[in-house]
Amino acid sequence: MSEAKTVIHLDFVSSRGHFLRAIQHQLDIVTLLIAGAQRVTAEEAEPQGFHNFSPAHGAELPHEEAREKALEWLNNSFLRDSIEATDQFLGRCLSFCNAIQIVGKGVISDEIWNNVTRIAPHKHHKLHFPAKLTELESKYGIQPSFAEHVLSLNKVRTCLVHRLGKVTALDTNDGDRLVAKWVTSKVVLRGLETGAQLILTEPGQGLNEEAMLEMHIVQHERVFNLGEAISLTPYETFSTIFTLWRFGLACAEAIEQLAIKSGIPVNKPPDGA
Repeated sequence: MSEAKTVIHLDFVSSRGHFLRAIQHQLDIVTLLIAGAQRVTAEEAEPQGFHNFSPAHGAELPHEEAREKALEWLNNSFLRDSIEATDQFLGRCLSFCNAIQIVGKGVISDEIWNNVTRIAPHKHHKLHFPAKLTELESKYGIQPSFAEHVLSLNKVRTCLVHRLGKVTALDTNDGDRLVAKWVTSKVVLRGLETGAQLILTEPGQGLNEEAMLEMHIVQHERVFNLGEAISLTPYETFSTIFTLWRFGLACAEAIEQLAIKSGIPVNKPPDGA
């Protein structure tokens, strides 16, 4: 009688897709809200209906100040939520690496199966963000590109969540400063005659000559000093999604290579997934 064979399907493509969809949807929502905040008039923003009351009468924000603070809140909230989604994704990355390593050994007892499906994922979920990256490297040799950028953004998130965005010594990562790092893109018009360059930041910009449109991948940094209040811009929101997108793809590629080295077949995700 032949020995029964256990077949395990590791569907990391779904986890990868879930993460990319999560940050895409967050970007879609915050883009819509930013557009609304930028265009709404004072009259349109007047309280109406059931919320037409003032908990602190006379302390209402002027319209332009409310707009500025609304945009600040949107961009900061987006960072918090997108880093949280990345933290969850890293937990799943650890669980997949653990499963790949064990499945590659070829022997799976009931105890090992319980560890792979229940105990290890719970442990990975509870690890702090930096610890997840440390464990990916120390246990599985996973060193995804842009980890330094993502760790700096997690520092910003931690400050926003635990210190209301005011930088303290607990938040610094470069001497007495908190340096946020992004890998991002910029769209540039290059004049064909003069070589002049114009970075496009808003609709309607152009050069007084025939020009070529170029996209450049660039590094972007922002320094926050001790005691400074963190406030992100819409461009930094876009840069966050760009950074996390590139980081997520780098994680997926590294885990794919780990699976191949362990002798486990890899199904490539379809283009755009």
